[in-house]
Amino acid sequence: MSTDLQVLLDVQHVSQQYALPKSSLFAKAGNIQALIDVSFKLATGKSLGIVGESGSGKSTLARLVMALEKPTQGQVLFKGQDLNALPANKLREARSDFQMVFQDPYGSLDPRQTILRIVSEPLHSTLHSGSGQSLSALDLKDRATSALSEVGLRASDLNKYPHEFSGGQRQRIAIARALITRPSLIVADEPVSALDVSVQAQVLNLLMDLQDRFGLSYLFVSHDLAVVNLMCDDVMVLQHGQVVEAGTAEDIFQHAQHAYTQALLAAIPGYSK
Repeated sequence: MSTDLQVLLDVQHVSQQYALPKSSLFAKAGNIQALIDVSFKLATGKSLGIVGESGSGKSTLARLVMALEKPTQGQVLFKGQDLNALPANKLREARSDFQMVFQDPYGSLDPRQTILRIVSEPLHSTLHSGSGQSLSALDLKDRATSALSEVGLRASDLNKYPHEFSGGQRQRIAIARALITRPSLIVADEPVSALDVSVQAQVLNLLMDLQDRFGLSYLFVSHDLAVVNLMCDDVMVLQHGQVVEAGTAEDIFQHAQHAYTQALLAAIPGYSK
């Protein structure tokens, strides 16, 4: 895994527990343990793949890293700051430096908003954080135009709406939205699983190109190990909320030790060491 050198993200002994609905009025509510003592570090400019089957805790971990939820135990440190200890306005400011790309390019874009508004939304959030910054409408448009250009779309697309684009184009728009604040970290939660295979390759190549150009770090959440092998320097395998194996992508794919990891690898079509 990534060493302490230039650590960007440091997740320390994180656990997450949720209360289950009561089965009856007088019954005691039960709990479900979504994550159990998960720790890892991610260095600047590197990519970490979080893999596991549905229900393994991958998306819960992504929400904790994005500070969308507070862990039951443990800390999420981003650039040395405990995100859950920050006041609300400081957390909004910090969020400009870590953004998320969601799985569903159809559901993650508001159909009522123009592409200009969608792509520039993270800038609006930052401006409303009390940071004292201000951007004119022209500045916002220029930044959105630049972000679209970086993902292969045109300035003329700014005034359109999501329904006018294909799935692959919508995911490019979502990536442009994540890029506009010039973040250090992008959390990508199954970013290509809803796309056709041919379009998947285009989006993955775009993500790798953007990493090279901007020195991005990726936390790449996926059940698709072939995608993770392509994209990631390091891999962490989750099963039932626990880390069962972690190491470099080469180590995991060539020398998997845990039976669960071996089973995941065996399920990849055409996989061989």
